[in-house]
Amino acid sequence: MIKILETDIVIDFLRGKKPEIDKKVKEEIENGINLIISQITLSELWYGVYNLKSKKKQLLEAKKINELVLNLHEIKTLDKNSSKIYGELGAELERSGSRVPQFDLLNASIAIANKIPLITRDKKHFPRINEISEFNFLELWE
Repeated sequence: MIKILETDIVIDFLRGKKPEIDKKVKEEIENGINLIISQITLSELWYGVYNLKSKKKQLLEAKKINELVLNLHEIKTLDKNSSKIYGELGAELERSGSRVPQFDLLNASIAIANKIPLITRDKKHFPRINEISEFNFLELWE
């Protein structure tokens, strides 16, 4: 089985400051789950690195990201189907007044298009997307 780690989980894991996240990630791997990320999450991670003021911190964080990428099974990208889903869901959320951040919607669209569960701690945005999706993609971690 494959699961997509959303940006908040990856950041927590890379920072190593939330032992419960480290534990859950390791448990998933031990249970044979292939954990992957999306190109959206990878882009957000790189933005965070280059937004750091200290070059020393940039290098340290870049090393962590490179190591993570080397150990991933795959990085899911946008395709025709996920792009269509993004447009459909985004328009529906907009009409209902439940707009969500674009990166969250892109990540959700990739998960939905590929029928892969997405792991996040974001209880505000992703449940709104999950409610209108045909595929229950959401796995919330505390």
